[in-house]
Amino acid sequence: MNIVTTPASVLDIALDAMTRTPDPRLREVMASLTRHLHAFVQEVRLNEDEFERALEFIVAIGQATGEKKNEVVLAADILGVSTLVALQNNQDPQGESPAALLGPFWRANAPDCQCGDSIARSGTPGVPLEVSGVVRDLQGRPLADAMVDVWQASPVGLYENQDPSQEDMNLRGRFRTDADGR
Repeated sequence: MNIVTTPASVLDIALDAMTRTPDPRLREVMASLTRHLHAFVQEVRLNEDEFERALEFIVAIGQATGEKKNEVVLAADILGVSTLVALQNNQDPQGESPAALLGPFWRANAPDCQCGDSIARSGTPGVPLEVSGVVRDLQGRPLADAMVDVWQASPVGLYENQDPSQEDMNLRGRFRTDADGR
Protein backbone atom coordinates (compact mmCIF):
# COMPACT_ATOMS: atom_id res chain seq x y z
CA MET A 1 0.00 0.00 0.00
CA ASN A 2 1.33 3.42 -0.97
CA ILE A 3 1.03 6.25 1.52
CA VAL A 4 1.12 9.87 0.39
CA THR A 5 3.52 11.84 2.57
CA THR A 6 5.17 14.37 0.22
CA PRO A 7 4.49 16.01 -3.15
CA ALA A 8 7.03 13.63 -4.68
CA SER A 9 5.21 10.60 -3.27
CA VAL A 10 1.95 11.78 -4.89
CA LEU A 11 3.70 11.84 -8.25
CA ASP A 12 5.32 8.44 -7.65
CA ILE A 13 1.95 6.85 -6.81
CA ALA A 14 0.27 8.42 -9.87
CA LEU A 15 3.07 7.24 -12.16
CA ASP A 16 3.02 3.77 -10.62
CA ALA A 17 -0.69 3.46 -11.41
CA MET A 18 0.09 4.16 -15.07
CA THR A 19 2.53 1.25 -15.35
CA ARG A 20 -0.49 -1.01 -15.88
CA THR A 21 -1.54 0.88 -19.04
CA PRO A 22 -1.18 -1.72 -21.82
CA ASP A 23 -0.49 0.73 -24.69
CA PRO A 24 3.18 1.80 -24.40
CA ARG A 25 2.71 5.12 -26.21
CA LEU A 26 -0.36 6.04 -24.15
CA ARG A 27 1.57 5.13 -20.99
CA GLU A 28 4.49 7.35 -22.09
CA VAL A 29 2.26 10.31 -22.97
CA MET A 30 0.15 10.09 -19.81
CA ALA A 31 3.21 9.74 -17.56
CA SER A 32 4.81 12.80 -19.15
CA LEU A 33 1.57 14.78 -18.88
CA THR A 34 1.31 13.83 -15.21
CA ARG A 35 4.92 14.86 -14.48
CA HIS A 36 4.45 18.21 -16.24
CA LEU A 37 1.09 18.86 -14.56
CA HIS A 38 2.58 18.16 -11.13
CA ALA A 39 5.51 20.47 -11.92
CA PHE A 40 3.07 23.20 -13.04
CA VAL A 41 1.03 22.92 -9.83
CA GLN A 42 4.22 23.25 -7.79
CA GLU A 43 5.69 26.06 -9.92
CA VAL A 44 2.63 28.32 -9.58
CA ARG A 45 1.86 27.04 -6.06
CA LEU A 46 -1.76 26.44 -7.09
CA ASN A 47 -4.16 26.95 -4.18
CA GLU A 48 -7.48 25.18 -3.56
CA ASP A 49 -9.65 28.05 -4.87
CA GLU A 50 -7.64 28.25 -8.09
CA PHE A 51 -7.83 24.48 -8.45
CA GLU A 52 -11.64 24.58 -8.05
CA ARG A 53 -11.92 27.33 -10.69
CA ALA A 54 -9.75 25.30 -13.06
CA LEU A 55 -11.96 22.25 -12.54
CA GLU A 56 -15.10 24.35 -13.14
CA PHE A 57 -13.56 25.60 -16.40
CA ILE A 58 -12.83 22.04 -17.55
CA VAL A 59 -16.34 20.89 -16.59
CA ALA A 60 -17.88 23.85 -18.47
CA ILE A 61 -15.90 22.95 -21.60
CA GLY A 62 -17.14 19.36 -21.35
CA GLN A 63 -20.73 20.42 -20.79
CA ALA A 64 -20.64 22.86 -23.73
CA THR A 65 -19.25 20.18 -26.04
CA GLY A 66 -21.74 18.09 -27.93
CA GLU A 67 -22.55 16.52 -31.24
CA LYS A 68 -22.75 19.91 -32.97
CA LYS A 69 -19.77 21.70 -31.41
CA ASN A 70 -16.47 20.82 -29.78
CA GLU A 71 -15.34 23.35 -27.20
CA VAL A 72 -12.35 21.16 -26.29
CA VAL A 73 -10.90 21.86 -29.75
CA LEU A 74 -11.55 25.58 -29.25
CA ALA A 75 -9.73 25.48 -25.89
CA ALA A 76 -6.79 23.67 -27.52
CA ASP A 77 -6.74 26.35 -30.22
CA ILE A 78 -6.80 29.18 -27.67
CA LEU A 79 -3.94 27.58 -25.73
CA GLY A 80 -1.93 27.19 -28.95
CA VAL A 81 -1.73 23.41 -28.57
CA SER A 82 -3.50 22.66 -31.87
CA THR A 83 -1.04 24.80 -33.80
CA LEU A 84 1.95 23.37 -31.95
CA VAL A 85 0.90 19.77 -32.70
CA ALA A 86 0.32 20.58 -36.39
CA LEU A 87 3.65 22.38 -36.70
CA GLN A 88 5.80 19.81 -34.93
CA ASN A 89 4.33 16.98 -36.99
CA ASN A 90 4.61 18.77 -40.33
CA GLN A 91 7.96 20.56 -40.18
CA ASP A 92 9.47 19.13 -43.34
CA PRO A 93 6.93 19.57 -46.12
CA GLN A 94 8.34 17.91 -49.21
CA GLY A 95 5.96 19.49 -51.65
CA GLU A 96 2.72 18.76 -49.85
CA SER A 97 0.32 21.44 -48.71
CA PRO A 98 1.15 22.88 -45.31
CA ALA A 99 -0.78 21.52 -42.35
CA ALA A 100 -3.99 23.34 -41.48
CA LEU A 101 -6.08 23.21 -38.35
CA LEU A 102 -9.61 21.89 -38.54
CA GLY A 103 -10.78 24.51 -36.06
CA PRO A 104 -13.72 24.36 -33.69
CA PHE A 105 -16.42 24.37 -36.38
CA TRP A 106 -15.39 21.20 -38.21
CA ARG A 107 -17.82 18.35 -37.55
CA ALA A 108 -17.42 14.64 -38.05
CA ASN A 109 -19.75 12.71 -40.35
CA ALA A 110 -20.54 15.41 -42.90
CA PRO A 111 -22.70 14.01 -45.70
CA ASP A 112 -20.95 12.19 -48.54
CA CYS A 113 -21.35 14.08 -51.83
CA GLN A 114 -20.66 13.39 -55.47
CA CYS A 115 -18.60 15.68 -57.68
CA GLY A 116 -20.84 18.57 -58.71
CA ASP A 117 -23.20 18.27 -55.72
CA SER A 118 -24.15 21.36 -53.76
CA ILE A 119 -23.39 21.46 -50.04
CA ALA A 120 -26.30 23.89 -49.49
CA ARG A 121 -29.02 21.92 -47.73
CA SER A 122 -31.30 24.78 -46.67
CA GLY A 123 -32.42 27.93 -48.37
CA THR A 124 -29.02 29.62 -48.26
CA PRO A 125 -29.18 33.08 -49.86
CA GLY A 126 -26.45 34.50 -52.04
CA VAL A 127 -24.63 33.70 -55.25
CA PRO A 128 -23.54 30.05 -55.43
CA LEU A 129 -19.80 29.49 -55.48
CA GLU A 130 -18.28 26.64 -57.45
CA VAL A 131 -14.96 25.28 -56.21
CA SER A 132 -12.83 22.77 -58.08
CA GLY A 133 -9.37 21.37 -57.71
CA VAL A 134 -7.10 18.38 -58.08
CA VAL A 135 -5.51 16.37 -55.27
CA ARG A 136 -2.00 15.23 -56.20
CA ASP A 137 0.66 13.05 -54.59
CA LEU A 138 4.20 14.29 -53.96
CA GLN A 139 5.23 13.36 -57.50
CA GLY A 140 2.40 15.45 -58.95
CA ARG A 141 0.24 12.49 -59.99
CA PRO A 142 -3.53 12.74 -59.42
CA LEU A 143 -4.57 10.99 -56.22
CA ALA A 144 -7.69 8.85 -56.48
CA ASP A 145 -10.10 8.23 -53.59
CA ALA A 146 -8.78 11.10 -51.42
CA MET A 147 -11.32 12.56 -48.99
CA VAL A 148 -11.92 16.30 -49.37
CA ASP A 149 -13.89 17.56 -46.37
CA VAL A 150 -15.61 20.91 -47.00
CA TRP A 151 -17.42 23.25 -44.62
CA GLN A 152 -18.45 26.87 -44.98
CA ALA A 153 -20.22 29.51 -42.89
CA SER A 154 -23.47 30.98 -44.19
CA PRO A 155 -23.63 34.47 -45.74
CA VAL A 156 -24.32 35.86 -42.23
CA GLY A 157 -21.13 34.25 -40.93
CA LEU A 158 -22.67 31.41 -38.94
CA TYR A 159 -22.28 27.67 -39.23
CA GLU A 160 -25.42 25.56 -39.03
CA ASN A 161 -24.54 24.35 -35.53
CA GLN A 162 -24.69 28.02 -34.41
CA ASP A 163 -27.84 28.95 -36.33
CA PRO A 164 -31.10 27.05 -35.68
CA SER A 165 -32.64 28.39 -38.91
CA GLN A 166 -30.22 26.27 -40.98
CA GLU A 167 -30.74 22.58 -41.66
CA ASP A 168 -28.33 20.21 -39.92
CA MET A 169 -25.08 19.80 -41.90
CA ASN A 170 -25.92 22.74 -44.18
CA LEU A 171 -22.85 23.87 -46.13
CA ARG A 172 -20.88 20.73 -45.25
CA GLY A 173 -19.88 17.79 -47.38
CA ARG A 174 -17.25 15.14 -48.01
CA PHE A 175 -16.11 14.46 -51.55
CA ARG A 176 -13.98 11.55 -52.81
CA THR A 177 -11.65 12.24 -55.70
CA ASP A 178 -11.95 10.26 -58.91
CA ALA A 179 -9.11 8.61 -60.85
CA ASP A 180 -8.03 12.07 -62.07
CA GLY A 181 -7.82 13.43 -58.51
CA ARG A 182 -10.89 15.65 -59.06
